[in-house]
Amino acid sequence: MKFTNKLFFQTVIFSFCYGVIFYILQFFFARTGMFSIIPNAMNIHNWDVGYYESIKRMGYDGNSHNTGFFILFPLIWKISHLGVWGICALNTIFFSLGFAVLMRTLGEKNKLFWLLCLTLPSVYFAFIPYTESLFFLFSSLLFYSVRKDKFRVFWVSLLLISLVRATAIFLLPALLAMELLSNPRNEFLKSSGRFIYKSALPTFIGLGIFILIQYYETGIWFAYFKTQAEHWGHVFTWTGLPFTNIEGAMKRYHWLSALAIFLNFFAFTYLIRYFWGWIKDKKSFEPNLVFSLGYLTMLLLSLIFMNPKYGNHTTNIMGANRYTFISPFFFFFLHFLFQQKFSLKQIAYVFIFLNAFLALTFGAYRSLNIFIEVGLMPCLLLLSFMFYAQNTLKNSWLLFAIMAFDFFAQMHFFQQFITPLYVD
Repeated sequence: MKFTNKLFFQTVIFSFCYGVIFYILQFFFARTGMFSIIPNAMNIHNWDVGYYESIKRMGYDGNSHNTGFFILFPLIWKISHLGVWGICALNTIFFSLGFAVLMRTLGEKNKLFWLLCLTLPSVYFAFIPYTESLFFLFSSLLFYSVRKDKFRVFWVSLLLISLVRATAIFLLPALLAMELLSNPRNEFLKSSGRFIYKSALPTFIGLGIFILIQYYETGIWFAYFKTQAEHWGHVFTWTGLPFTNIEGAMKRYHWLSALAIFLNFFAFTYLIRYFWGWIKDKKSFEPNLVFSLGYLTMLLLSLIFMNPKYGNHTTNIMGANRYTFISPFFFFFLHFLFQQKFSLKQIAYVFIFLNAFLALTFGAYRSLNIFIEVGLMPCLLLLSFMFYAQNTLKNSWLLFAIMAFDFFAQMHFFQQFITPLYVD
């Protein structure tokens, strides 16, 4: 069956209704006493929401830390004249549109896969006043424009996404990898030239516009980068192991960030294999898959080399699960894995690799308590997914178990967000 316009709108409605049901269940569980806090406009206005709201009201202030955030989301919030609940609804619409564009690009009509994506614990960030939804929408349009060869859509989407979040700069190495690995090796110069005018130009134009806006309002050149370095400690530093986290995360959600870091590293191994195949055998690969692997690789490098240490020798991986799991790049990689048929031998190798990775980077085997806090859930979730993919009919119950666990984790993390306890 072809992915029709009717199916596109069904996907939009499906994902939007998921967001609505998410909030309905939050109210229901709070009323029944299962959850302790009822969502409202005040407790949703936590963490980074305050920074975006201050930019919306007063613009950038050189004496505050709101210069550490990009412009497009607060600008849309200002133009829309919406309150907290209104911008939550608008973000849910943005995300739903992006989700439908991505599923259309993938040609994916399987509603179980839709649910697998939507129930990922970090997806609730798409339903609050954060930048995730806009980033998801424009990134999905990039995938669509690559698949359909829509140059104008690609160019405009890349320009706009450069005004949404700093991680847009990660797109450039990923797009360069996409141009190179999706074309024959003997077209290296042609691919590099195409990358400059097609990808680098709109990205730097968008970034330049943002820098000029901040300078006009604060009188400070490169205010964003200075704030990120001075206030949040995002400067280059050599990795310090084992990875740590902040605000009680070690007991609450460090396992989710550990899974995110591992899956980013897993994507990196695929990218290396493809690059070697391109060098050795002159193979070319599917552009959007290389794009996804490249972005997840750049995200991994940023997390382990640009995240703060906060006064000790260990790297703090805050942001790992948020920036990984609520992005179309991970959804695309997940779709690739969803289509694989893993053998028992491959599952065993991944299990050994995962545990070695967790032991070396997270110290997961220093004690039983640390393994339960960090290593247990990544092992169970990843193995369950691979066993499901091995035989999708026989092991379908594993997929439902994964989605059920993810959904309740998602609900619980949102409760932490509005408590407020730092979630990522």
